[in-house]
Amino acid sequence: MIISDEDLASLLEDQSRCEAPLPKGISLEEEVKLLRRRLQECSYAPSAASVVAKLVLGKSCSLEMFRSLGEKEELLDDAVASGSGNAILKVVLFLERTLKKKLFYRLLQTRPEAVSHYVNYMALRLKVTECTDLLVFLGRHHEASLLQFSIYVRSTSNVEFKRQRLKKIYSDYFSQPGANSFYAQLVANYINLLEFQVSEQHAPNAGSILDRSVLETLHYACGRYKWGDTAAATLQSPASPFKLAEAHAVGAPQFEWIALNERARANAWLDFEHIFERKAWLNLKQRKSFTIHIPIDRTILRLAALAAPEPVLNNFLAKVDDPARRLGLARRVGAKKGVVDALVALKDRPELELFRDGLEAGTEERFYADNALKSLNSKWKSDAIKLIK
Repeated sequence: MIISDEDLASLLEDQSRCEAPLPKGISLEEEVKLLRRRLQECSYAPSAASVVAKLVLGKSCSLEMFRSLGEKEELLDDAVASGSGNAILKVVLFLERTLKKKLFYRLLQTRPEAVSHYVNYMALRLKVTECTDLLVFLGRHHEASLLQFSIYVRSTSNVEFKRQRLKKIYSDYFSQPGANSFYAQLVANYINLLEFQVSEQHAPNAGSILDRSVLETLHYACGRYKWGDTAAATLQSPASPFKLAEAHAVGAPQFEWIALNERARANAWLDFEHIFERKAWLNLKQRKSFTIHIPIDRTILRLAALAAPEPVLNNFLAKVDDPARRLGLARRVGAKKGVVDALVALKDRPELELFRDGLEAGTEERFYADNALKSLNSKWKSDAIKLIK
């Protein structure tokens, strides 16, 4: 029988107490009585309650004196009743070591607290087989499959080994009738993600994305994708960020935020057209419509923080419906043409003249403001004539 180092130390300590030298000068009769008392202490188990009390207090004590099944069952019940995780775990590990597997499982079957402590302990030590065997015996197949998935996802950096193990788990549990569809899809998506990452490893000039999260992988895909290639084969390619986001249920706002940040950091401003403009059908004519799911104010401020050129800022500012809000944003990000357009929309000629006068003569912005004023004046005169008529 194999026992742990801790239990061995406790046993040796108990034995040392039994083998302590006898006091000198005692009579033969007293010596016999003392030896009998020590033999009784070392040969018979103490009460389960007293041992559990020591375990709860963190004291060292051996459990080897509990030999019969009844004694062990009583010890386990007292440990569970104490509510001490340390006491429960120590007793459970002792039972695992000294009982046959089926008998051990039967004792745990009606004691869920003991099962919980044992499974957590074994899972932390990556004892997959022990955990799975117990949970399957208890009929908790769903928990067994999720536990295996969790352990293999976290326990190895070998992507190929991990992929093969997860495929087996999927085949054994999640593809079976009655399996939870949500978790089955979760495992399938994770396997697909690993396969995408492995395939990208072999692509020219590829970076390392093995074992990265979905969002990190999506960021990588946004950097590798040819946004200007509108061929159907490119759009439907597994390497397409759109397909990757769809496969892993990445929401539109999150996808757009990742794509915006990645393309902005790469100074690929023209790619925004392919991110935020969608083909639509209107009056049987194909056209593009601007679609964004991120708050437009936040988008504009983020673009300014990423040093977007003013034409890019103006393009997004034009999508702000409220002229007053657009004016505030344009001033905040320093988009001069955006300020002019907002003032024109507000028909605020005095403020536009004041802003025009503050622009440097001969610059493109000054020329743009002058033309805007002329346009505003012409429109104002036209409106006045209509009122007179």
